[in-house]
Amino acid sequence: MSLSPDRADAFHASLARASADPRFLDVFYARFMGSSPAVAAVFAGRDMEHLKRKLRSSLQVMTLAIDGAPGADMYLDYLGKVHTRLEIAPGMYDAWLDALVATAAECDPQFSVQLDAVWRAVVGAGVRMIKNAAAEAPVTPV
Repeated sequence: MSLSPDRADAFHASLARASADPRFLDVFYARFMGSSPAVAAVFAGRDMEHLKRKLRSSLQVMTLAIDGAPGADMYLDYLGKVHTRLEIAPGMYDAWLDALVATAAECDPQFSVQLDAVWRAVVGAGVRMIKNAAAEAPVTPV
């Protein structure tokens, strides 16, 4: 993924501010799971602390992807394949992105319309990679 250095720096700084809010991950998961009964059903009974660690790691990989780090795209491809086992509907990825950006807006005191666009560019590119990998993967139930 190619992003200008200014936009990449803006994303890194916004992510740091948003994730410094101790409520960040809880707010995100409450918002995401409240987005639809189907989303809530997929995540019902899951270990939330484990999911929070995975989300933190996934966001880190997306930051590595915008910096051109080797292997970041392979990890996002892997995430897409893994998520097919969870039977994640394509629309859930869009709800995930919307919930994440809304949470960043709530938790980053400097969030702006410009940062909304940056988050959607960075995280949206990662989500597209995950969705593409999921679409290509054979479905194997958990």
